[in-house]
Amino acid sequence: MEQSYIILLIILTLSLFIKNNPLAIASSLLILMKLLKLDSYFPKLELNGLKIGIIILTIGILTPIAQDKYSLKDILISIKSPMGLSAIITSTLVIMFTGKGYELLASNPSIAVPIVLGSIIGLFIFKGIPVGPLVSAGITLVIYNIFKFLYKLFQ
Repeated sequence: MEQSYIILLIILTLSLFIKNNPLAIASSLLILMKLLKLDSYFPKLELNGLKIGIIILTIGILTPIAQDKYSLKDILISIKSPMGLSAIITSTLVIMFTGKGYELLASNPSIAVPIVLGSIIGLFIFKGIPVGPLVSAGITLVIYNIFKFLYKLFQ
């Protein structure tokens, strides 16, 4: 059995155990694609899957606006509030981390498995929501660079 099947089956099992349906569906679809010899589509999925996922996620976030649940006045009030200002600052940082995470995953794809494992641990222990592998990768890179800097500093 190919190692990729074993890794995907472990991810599938863990995702079922912690009830992470998106991860279970993703790993199941990849296993199915391999079984059906559709792995020629993997490079296209790798190249465009993230963009498609971000588009779908963004549609979900913007849908209440499309449904007229918020007026322009409500949005402006929200932007000026302490929570709104905090959201702007945090979102700016998260986008920075996401960019760094994308770079890390592109240059070192093997880091994806530890990131998924960390997501599974975070889901299981903290009951989090798994939408941030890129953010996780970006924060990983920042923490790694801090440790690398401190190591050189105290060497």
